Amino acid sequence: MRKLTTIIVINMIALVLVLTGAFAADMMMSERSATTQWASNLIGTTVKNLQGETLGKITDLTISKDRVTFAIISHGGALEIGDKLIPVPMNALSIKDDKTVSLDISKDKLATAPNFEKNSKKWPDFSNRQYAEDTCRFYGVQPYWKECGMEHMKEKEKSTH
Repeated sequence: MRKLTTIIVINMIALVLVLTGAFAADMMMSERSATTQWASNLIGTTVKNLQGETLGKITDLTISKDRVTFAIISHGGALEIGDKLIPVPMNALSIKDDKTVSLDISKDKLATAPNFEKNSKKWPDFSNRQYAEDTCRFYGVQPYWKECGMEHMKEKEKSTH
């Protein structure tokens, strides 16, 4: 009887340890997914301003070297006819949840933002630093290469080669 009781206790402890480990792994996965954003989740996401007004939807993302640099927002028009595509620096956006991204700008100011036509044969050259700086300045943010002294680090890197 004592052996049976010991076996039952050991099995119960093992079960508790397995369940605890599974719970911890599940928590780590949900924590990881809460801090990581996927392009497929962002594309199609509604963009709202701080007043709760809908500004548009993210239709695309631009990538430069090792990072996502701009979200392309479809704004205006009806049923995607006559809408403008507006590049917004990623660091100007705040991701609220899987369905909403926030941008601190009024609808009136967004109407004057740098934009291009969806069906235009000539899209902006997002690798052009002047274009990127001008667009970032419109939203009051630094270009990604100037954040955290990255510009200084790149200049230092150039001088050592």
